[in-house]
Amino acid sequence: MMPSMSMRRITITILSEILESAAAEAARAQVSVSAWLSSAAAHAVRPAEGRAAAAEVLAEIGEPTEEEREEIRGVFDRARTRQTGAARSTSVA
Repeated sequence: MMPSMSMRRITITILSEILESAAAEAARAQVSVSAWLSSAAAHAVRPAEGRAAAAEVLAEIGEPTEEEREEIRGVFDRARTRQTGAARSTSVA
């Protein structure tokens, strides 16, 4: 079940150049500037939320050992390799 999401109207101050770029991107995406900025803000806060969640877990279970860190690096390396390989195989020359 999705949590209820309410919308609020706000007033912001933004550099003209940034607003022009945002408006152009919104037009390309065929959405309103408000929707585009909301999406951009949501994407911007996700890494911070992830870091906060990771900090909570680490506070509870402790820092990983060097061996565990190497295992984690390996998982990310293999995922990157699959992504770049898939991107190459789907690109048209």
